[in-house]
Amino acid sequence: MKKTRVGLIFGGRSAEHAVSLMSAKSVWENLDRERYETFLIYINRAGEWCLTGNASFQEDELSRESFRSFMPWGGEWARAVDADIYFPVLHGPNGEDGRIQGLFEMAGRPFVGAGSFASQLAMDKVAAKMLFAQAGLKQAPFLHFSENIHEQVAELVEKKLGYPVFVKPCALGSSVGIARAGSRRELLAAADVAFGYDRRIVVEKAIAMREIEVSVMGNDEILVSAPGELLPSHEFYDYSDKYLEGKTQFRIPVRLGDEVEAQVRRTAHKAYRALFLNGFARVDLFLENGSQEILVNEINTIPGFTAISMFPKLWQAQGIAFGPLLDRLIGYGFDHFDRRRENVDEGIGR
Repeated sequence: MKKTRVGLIFGGRSAEHAVSLMSAKSVWENLDRERYETFLIYINRAGEWCLTGNASFQEDELSRESFRSFMPWGGEWARAVDADIYFPVLHGPNGEDGRIQGLFEMAGRPFVGAGSFASQLAMDKVAAKMLFAQAGLKQAPFLHFSENIHEQVAELVEKKLGYPVFVKPCALGSSVGIARAGSRRELLAAADVAFGYDRRIVVEKAIAMREIEVSVMGNDEILVSAPGELLPSHEFYDYSDKYLEGKTQFRIPVRLGDEVEAQVRRTAHKAYRALFLNGFARVDLFLENGSQEILVNEINTIPGFTAISMFPKLWQAQGIAFGPLLDRLIGYGFDHFDRRRENVDEGIGR
C-alpha cells in the first residue's frame, strides 16, 4: 500500500512557538509509520522555513539548521516539500489565524484543520464573540478596545463590568498575555501587557464558574466528545500552569448529570457551527456556579497536542486513541479539500 506523504509544519513566529514544538513532537510520535511517510518543516522565530530531519523537536538544536526564507511552489525546494497533505501544528498568529491555511488554499493543496476563513474568525476573539451572540449563545460580559487609552479603558470597565476581570489579547492563544485584574492599577498593568501582544484587547468579566472543555471534529457530520473539566493549580489556567509546571488536574470525563452534559455538547456543536468550522477544534466553555448556565469562552482550531492536552485526552477517554484520531483528522482534511475543489469547479465555493 502506498503511504500518504504528510508534511508536518511546526514552530512559527508566534509567542506559542515552544508549545508548537511540544505538540508537533506528539503528532510525529503517534502518526502511523505503516500508513504515512512524514517529513518535518520547521519555521523558526524569524519566519524562515527549513526542511529538517531533526526529530528532537528541541529549539536549540533546530536553530542550527540551514534555512530558506521562503517556500515557493515550484523548483527544487517545492519538490522536496511536496506532500499529499500538510498538517500545520502552528499555534497562535501565522498558524492558527488563517494565514497558512490561505497559502495552502491558494496553492491548491490539501491540509488538516479548518479553512482560512473559519480559522481567522475563531482566532479573533471579538469576531468570534459577535458570531456566538448572533447564534444565541451565552457568554461572559465583555468589552473590547483598540487603543490603550488608560482613562477610557478603566472608566468603561468599571462602569460596565466591575472587578475582577480578565484582560486578553484579541488574537492569541495558550493563555499568553492574559491576566486577572481586581483593581484599576492591575487593570492598567494588564492592559499594557495585552497591548504588547496585540493592537486590540478584550476585557471580560470574571465569573464564578467551572472550566469545561469539549473536543469536536468533523466536516458535515460533527462528532462531539463528552466534556472534561480543568482544575488549574493557579488562579486561572495560565501558560505556566498549562505547559511548564504540569500541576493542573483534569476530570475526564467529568460527570455533570445527563441534562447538563447534553446541553454542554449541544452548545459546543452550535459554537462550532457558528464559526463555520471544519476538521477539528476544542471548544472552551464555562459552567457558571449556582445558575449552572453554560457560557461559551472560545474555540481553538489548532488546540494543543501535547501529552497533557485536552483535545486528544477527551477522545482517548471515548476509545479513540491518538493514532486513529490523527487518521480521522487527516481524512477530514482530504474530504474538505475534495469538496472545496468541487465547489470551486462549479463556481460556488469559498
